[in-house]
Order: sequence, then structure tokens, then C-alpha cells
Amino acid sequence: MNAGLGARRRLSGGFTLLEAIVALVVFSMGALALYGWLSSNMISLQRVRDRQQVEAAMHSALDMIRRGNPMEAANGSRDLNGLKVTWISKLLEPARPNVDQAGTPAIFLVGLYETEVRISRDGHTLGEFHVRQVGWKQVRQADAL
Repeated sequence: MNAGLGARRRLSGGFTLLEAIVALVVFSMGALALYGWLSSNMISLQRVRDRQQVEAAMHSALDMIRRGNPMEAANGSRDLNGLKVTWISKLLEPARPNVDQAGTPAIFLVGLYETEVRISRDGHTLGEFHVRQVGWKQVRQADAL
């Protein structure tokens, strides 16, 4: 009877050291996998945020360039919210008088330009793009027509 009592104590005595170590290893592997997944997601989130900032800067630069006249300022640079926007415009089509709907000359001389725009921060280029736009210069008065 004493032998049966000793066997029951061993069976109901709790975890052995080996079982505890195995449980810790399994838990650690799961925790490392979870940490790797979280780390990967955080890196991806930071990349998305960085890209959103670059896209916003590019849209702001495009808006600024479109409001400009490449016939007056073919090259230049400007600070825009901590960013440096630099542009170089090249004439694609020679300047010529514009015409109205009836085909008669109007008051402007117009030319087509290709503008290369570069956006940088602290000397590092964030993005570049090209845009075609019309340059203009008033050559006659409106009442002279």
C-alpha cells in the first residue's frame, strides 16, 4: 500500500523541471515570432508615413510650379515649408503669338516648356518630377485689338 501512495504523490506533484523548460522555450519562440511580426509592421508603417510626406511635398511643389511662368523664371529655387524646390525649364516649342477662337492673334506670346523639378531636404533629394507647361508674355494691350 505504501508503494501505491508514493506513485500517486509523484503523479500529482506538479511540473518537473524539464516540463517547465519546454514550456518556457515554446513561449519564447512564440514571443520572438510576435516581436518579429510587430517589428516588421512598425518598419512598414514608418515607410508609409515617409512616403506620405514625400507625396505631400511633391503636390505642394507641383502647385507652386504650375502657378509660375517659365518664360519669366525658367530656372530657380524656392524654400517651401522647410523643403528646397529647384526647377529648370527648357523650351520645347518656340514662342509664338497665341490666337483666339476666331484665329486672330491675341495679346500673348506663348511657348511650351518642359520643367524638371527637384525637391530636397538638408541636401538629400526626396523626389523629382517633370511637368510640361505653357509660358506666356503679354506683348500687346487688350484695347489695341
